[in-house]
Amino acid sequence: MIMILIDFLENKEGTIKMEFDKVIKDRVSIRKYQKRNIDDSQLNYILECGHAAPTAGNVQPWEFIVVRDVAMKRKIVDTTYVGNQKNASKHQEWLMDAPVFIVVCANKDRIIAKYAEESMKKLIYLDCSASVENMLLAAVNLNLGSCYISGFRENELSQVLELPSSLEVIAFIPIGYVEDTAIRRVKRPLKEVVHRDFYNN
Repeated sequence: MIMILIDFLENKEGTIKMEFDKVIKDRVSIRKYQKRNIDDSQLNYILECGHAAPTAGNVQPWEFIVVRDVAMKRKIVDTTYVGNQKNASKHQEWLMDAPVFIVVCANKDRIIAKYAEESMKKLIYLDCSASVENMLLAAVNLNLGSCYISGFRENELSQVLELPSSLEVIAFIPIGYVEDTAIRRVKRPLKEVVHRDFYNN
């Protein structure tokens, strides 16, 4: 059973609720980390939260690769790129300061065995993205930082990780203690993105 570490508070009715709003609103993409390890209990909590994500048909297509080895981290970072410069030699070097990466892969065969192959591409991203979000929020709950990384060359990273053809890398997330809090980017006003009954521009 996962031990829930979220703080509780008492509302006006006297019932207990989790500080869910704080966890959601405190999450930002962190790109500066202390050179300090996180322990296995913290890491396992984050992985358990990722594994608790919703999934179509309970297929649970995710596979998690935990990377602490510095040489392997270097190889992973060398597959990354900045912005839309996919083939440039500049990498996301800041990642090397994070003590651990969690690489999230999708097991395509697991989904195809239950659903039509044409559904596979949609489901691997829906399910694995839900898992990633759970882990991003779990990190915040432990006062750790993280970031959703998708700027990498997929084939190259698959080779580095020695993945079989049945697995596809969806994303990876660095996790660690925050060195410098990121500036919170301004969201578009909610009224600009909410529509009632039909799309109205």
